Amino acid sequence: MRSKTILLISMLLLITLVGCTNIDNKETREVNSTFSLPITLGDGTEGEYLLIGEEEKVGFLVGSGKKGEVVEEKIIANKANKYMWHFWGDQNRISGDFKVVGIDKKGKAHPVLLSGDATVWQYPNTSISPNNGADSHLPSSMVFPTSGLWTLEIYFNEKLFGDIVLHVEDS
Repeated sequence: MRSKTILLISMLLLITLVGCTNIDNKETREVNSTFSLPITLGDGTEGEYLLIGEEEKVGFLVGSGKKGEVVEEKIIANKANKYMWHFWGDQNRISGDFKVVGIDKKGKAHPVLLSGDATVWQYPNTSISPNNGADSHLPSSMVFPTSGLWTLEIYFNEKLFGDIVLHVEDS
């Protein structure tokens, strides 16, 4: 009887451990933190840009204003908006065909960049354009079809450059 009890407990522990390893990692991802870039505002006062991403690698603008007063602007589902990307790194890695794959909370890939009235995967032939201390920058428009946690996979010339995890609010 005792061996059956031990076997039953062992089986329950094994089932629990196997079940725990199947947790969907897409829901446990952490949103990237924000970081700031110092700027001088038009009136000569100190200001800053607030970006979401990975400092000294990649980020896009989510707020700007006087130093210490910047508030992060929410990203809203189904609302197209302009975003200024900033990139740091070797010129060969941050130019060429720029592609962003948006992956929603269910793991489905979506084009999120906008070109005219179309949602697209990439902007072809981007060039190096230093700005605000970044090695390059690029304006884009993006739209996210649903709210929730999103991962943006960023590619140059079909090579993964980095990713950004963000939260998109309901409209």
